[in-house]
Amino acid sequence: MNFEETYNRLFKPVLAYVQSRVQNAAAAADIAARVWQKVFEHQNQYQPEKGLPDQWIFSIARNEVNKYFGFWGIKRFLSLTAQEEIFPAQDALPLEELERQEKTRRLLGALQRLDSRERDLVSLKFYGGFNNRQIARLTGYSESNVGTILSRAVHKLRTRLGDL
Repeated sequence: MNFEETYNRLFKPVLAYVQSRVQNAAAAADIAARVWQKVFEHQNQYQPEKGLPDQWIFSIARNEVNKYFGFWGIKRFLSLTAQEEIFPAQDALPLEELERQEKTRRLLGALQRLDSRERDLVSLKFYGGFNNRQIARLTGYSESNVGTILSRAVHKLRTRLGDL
């Protein structure tokens, strides 16, 4: 595994995944930094026969997010101040930027209303870019259970968001 290449390819997806789980930009940046530090320090422990590097890195990210919640004793973290976009649009007109921020705020609010398992799976699917089989391997759920949970969670999001 080439660390630099992997870092460049997965930096934004890992940060987006962590941000979607903790809903706090500063905490997400700290957690993502710990993830990459661990990946760098333990890259010689990666075992290709157990899965893709992406899966290994996202399991580290999941563990770090879970440690964050465990450390603070929080089962569900709902930030009222950290609603900003991770990667703001560039060259957007002011009105377009306001509309994008409102859509992002509504999406993050709807994500917060999912339970932690649903939020984790949705984040792995849409921010991490994993398919259901890969998510099943990462989480220990069956592939069919992952599909069912994701389907129900997406339905809840669509219902809550309307025609976003």
